[in-house]
Amino acid sequence: MYVLDNDMVYAERLAVFIRATEFAEHVQVKLFSQVELLLQVLEEQNLKGVLLISDAFYPLLQHHRTSLSKIFLSQYIRNSDSPETVHPFLYRFQPLHELVSHIQALYADGSPSGFGRTQFNHTRVISIYSSSGNAGKSITAVHMAKQLAFRGERVLYLSLESTSTASQWLQGESGRLSQLLYYLKDASESIGPKLALLKSHDATRRFDYLTPLEQMREMQEMSGDQVKKLIASIVGLSVYDTLIVDLETSIHPRIVKSLELSDTIIWLIRDDWNDIFRTKSLLKQMSAFPQIHFVMTSFRGTQTNSFDFLGKELTFKLPYIPDWKVMSSAEQVWQSDIFSEQVYVMLQAVCNENGGMPREGAASYLESRAV
Repeated sequence: MYVLDNDMVYAERLAVFIRATEFAEHVQVKLFSQVELLLQVLEEQNLKGVLLISDAFYPLLQHHRTSLSKIFLSQYIRNSDSPETVHPFLYRFQPLHELVSHIQALYADGSPSGFGRTQFNHTRVISIYSSSGNAGKSITAVHMAKQLAFRGERVLYLSLESTSTASQWLQGESGRLSQLLYYLKDASESIGPKLALLKSHDATRRFDYLTPLEQMREMQEMSGDQVKKLIASIVGLSVYDTLIVDLETSIHPRIVKSLELSDTIIWLIRDDWNDIFRTKSLLKQMSAFPQIHFVMTSFRGTQTNSFDFLGKELTFKLPYIPDWKVMSSAEQVWQSDIFSEQVYVMLQAVCNENGGMPREGAASYLESRAV
């Protein structure tokens, strides 16, 4: 990305931001404060990327021909971010993560290769499912996203629940998934660029997310084909290392299609007689999915019920967190470092599972509390 700006403090702040975030892997920034020096570079053949220009230079460069995608930064124009605009303008005084995402979306719309794509990148799709409510799907999913993001992965958390409790735990503009539902109904339109614009970002946990807010009816009307289009568009962006899908406890077409498209399914079960009954019933509908890994949640140190009916060993046992028995604030969700770490160990066990004995990750936690 070539940046020509008369405000070098702003330009340098933008460059530092890009180099310190997930954009750094695919974006190189070159800063210019003088038009003459930039024009010398633009004489080179077959340049690829974005030319980001302060609107102070618009009269000089609006007609200059270049292979780069020209985008102007404006102090006044806030909404000229459509790829149909001859010279799109972006409002400079917006959060930098949103600014770069807008640039990414515009470039993806106008470039056959897309912004920040790599030919060999593959996004793994991990779905979190359970047989009954209150199994901890959403808490497990967001902690998994956090753990992967803190280890340098580019992560998108997607909730396909009718109502997402995770919306109140994350720092960002929630509910943007509803805007994508409109585009999903148009089978001919690519929604990749829209995704880049509408995704939310939690800067504290370092991952992007899409969650429904007040769209229960729209989520119930969501078809399996629309879910297929959504997941294919996310994977097709080649931006994320991992897509984590938080699923509702049902066999709605959007849920079943997501399970079909998952590389890995983490099925949370509880050591509870009623939950076991529901698991047996649902497994009859899901037996065709070999990528299922069963993980016990809320493990308290001893196991009461038999899980022989699963036909495989439990992959992991996540600990019971007493502090979560009654929730009173979003901060509570993030206060258990033990659980968060165990979620990552669980994910390692899932990825490396070789048919051995289940790993009781909660044991050390329970022992430490007893001490």
